[in-house]
Amino acid sequence: MIRNDEIPLSDIPDCDDTLRRLSDLLRMHMICRKRACRRNESCQGGYGPPCYLERRHLFAEGIEEIDLYRAHWDNMRKRVQHKLSRTRL
Repeated sequence: MIRNDEIPLSDIPDCDDTLRRLSDLLRMHMICRKRACRRNESCQGGYGPPCYLERRHLFAEGIEEIDLYRAHWDNMRKRVQHKLSRTRL
C-alpha cells in the first residue's frame, strides 16, 4: 500500500491534462474539431478539451468497461510490489 507521504503531488495531472490523456487513449483526436489535434494525431489540450466538451457521451461510452482497466492496473501494481519486495530481501 502506498502511504500518503509517498505520493508525489507534483506528478498528479490537473483535470485538463487528465482529459487530454483520456482523449488520446480513446483516440478522440480523429473527430476533434481542432485541426492541430487531427494533424498531430493526439489531443493538443487546452481548456476542455473541445472533444470532451462537445461529446461527453463518447467519453462515457469509452470507459464503460472501467472494471477491466482497474483489474489490469491492480495486477500491474501487484507485480511491481512483488518485484520490489524481492529486491529488498
